[in-house]
Amino acid sequence: MKRLFSIIGLCIVVTIGLGQSAAPVSGSRFSAFGTLPIKTPDSLLGKWHTAGNLTERVLAGQALIHFHEAAGTHDSVIFYAQDIQRRLAESTLEEREKSRYTASAVNALARAYQEKGLYEEALRHYLAGIGTGEKLADESMVNRNRFGQATVYFLRKEYPKAISIYREIQKQSKDAELVQQVNKRLGMSYLALQDPEQARGYLELAQRYFSEAEELKQLLETRLYLAMAAEAGGQPDSAFTRYEKVKDRALEHRYFDIYIQAGQRMGDLLIAEKDYDNARILLSMVYVNTMQWGDLEAQRDVLNSLQQLHATIGDYKNAYALMSQYRRVTGEIAEQQNRREVNELEVKYLTAQKEKEILRKESELNYQKTVKYALLIGFIVVLIPVIGLLYLYYQKLQAQSRLNASLEETNQQQIRAMLKEKELELLAASVEGQEQERKRIAKELHDSIGGNLAAIKMQLSLAGGNAGTVINQVDDTYQQVRDLSHNLMPRKFSNTGFTELVNSYLQGFRRDPEREVHFEAYPEEAVNLLPTSLKVAVYAVVQELMTNAQKHAAASRITIQLTLLDNALALIFEDNGRGFDVSRTSPGIGLQNIRERLKIHGGSMDIDSLPGRGTVVNIEIPVK
Repeated sequence: MKRLFSIIGLCIVVTIGLGQSAAPVSGSRFSAFGTLPIKTPDSLLGKWHTAGNLTERVLAGQALIHFHEAAGTHDSVIFYAQDIQRRLAESTLEEREKSRYTASAVNALARAYQEKGLYEEALRHYLAGIGTGEKLADESMVNRNRFGQATVYFLRKEYPKAISIYREIQKQSKDAELVQQVNKRLGMSYLALQDPEQARGYLELAQRYFSEAEELKQLLETRLYLAMAAEAGGQPDSAFTRYEKVKDRALEHRYFDIYIQAGQRMGDLLIAEKDYDNARILLSMVYVNTMQWGDLEAQRDVLNSLQQLHATIGDYKNAYALMSQYRRVTGEIAEQQNRREVNELEVKYLTAQKEKEILRKESELNYQKTVKYALLIGFIVVLIPVIGLLYLYYQKLQAQSRLNASLEETNQQQIRAMLKEKELELLAASVEGQEQERKRIAKELHDSIGGNLAAIKMQLSLAGGNAGTVINQVDDTYQQVRDLSHNLMPRKFSNTGFTELVNSYLQGFRRDPEREVHFEAYPEEAVNLLPTSLKVAVYAVVQELMTNAQKHAAASRITIQLTLLDNALALIFEDNGRGFDVSRTSPGIGLQNIRERLKIHGGSMDIDSLPGRGTVVNIEIPVK
């Protein structure tokens, strides 16, 4: 029995026999993680969301940063570090305490940028941390950031500069863990300078410490470089065995960055041993994992190895395709670096303009209030005479009617019959119009305002002192009532991103610690550009579904997905609530309103639900 593995974006097909050995240098079973099962622990997220003050929020954020650093999910590290940095900048904490927390966040940002290959950005943050440490006279902070500075030099292959700083830290620091990390980096530096013997000495010191301290990720990284030292020392069999042990242990503990590096080195060894088939198999799986992991540096390295392999075996077509992919990834790394620098300049500019913008908006708000009051007063002034004129006109019609009745007595019966007939027609049309209007208003009140009031009701029971958020939502509900009375499209759909609006609405439900609400939109930019009428309909549908899930389903987990593909918008709403028998339950007003809205846009809705099994609502709407 054989399996086929296809490499995304490349014309490579690999055939692997079950139980096949990896290479002559060492027996091995190739494995790939396939997907990224990284899930942030609920305990850490719970502390983050329920933090009562800034200090608790910062400590919870630091715990999340530590978790994602160990897992290698560097984008998450950047998110939490930047959130901490922003909140501290807006806080009124004592300056020294604020500086310490900020320096910790800056150091985490620097490490994340370093791991993503954005060395200039990392170096800038490390230098800022050194300045803060010197200002606070904190030797430990200075040494940690100098270690990061030296590591950036190492990654930029400026080995003499890196070694010089490492040795200074080794002499000055009293932090045993930092000293052993320096030993590890010194070993890596001498390994890069092709001095495997001296490298092995430093790496074995670090390995002994990390093993005793049970710091598994540091230990696996050290063993990875000891395997590289064995390879550089002419011991390919020993190196291959070491790489494989590191790879399997890293996969077991979900250290995917180390797993990818070990797999890369194993593939290169197989190429050196001219075992091209197994090398292609292993490197192809490693490449798939680098794309799933989003590691551009690792993608570049494995593409280079695959390109050399195919060129060596004479497969120039795939070698050329791989080289094109290699150039694309290299360009993407450079483009990402440039984009980060531009974003930093933009942030500085926006910060400088912040106070002016606040003053300008306050002035505009006051002006708008004045205009609104003036319009209201003017409308009332005009309305009173109009009512008087209408009353006079009505009196005139009444007098004319009596005059006509006295002048045309002979035709009274015929005229009365004709008037009765017309009156009945008008009454029927009026009743029909009133009925349609009542349905429309009921639908709007039920979908839009009902959903908001449900979220407000929940927050009033949970928020406690968080009155500001409740007031904002009450104001939002008032705005919808006012917009409905003027029969206008809600302005908020044109003043903000649609996905941001949905997220803002769902945030009220997320405040309940016993409920998880997830929302995803793909592609987000295209979803935000949908026609306003369609966005209004989808927003109302989401409100109605959330209201039903809260009132009837008692769901603890809700997932909402919006996908725009092939000129069709798909909305999938899933909850783990009580569920119901679709065949025996008649739809309420909420579901009827949803179907009417979808009918306007040519959409359809399917409901899959069973008692005790939750509910899945699948909606499709064509997009012109």
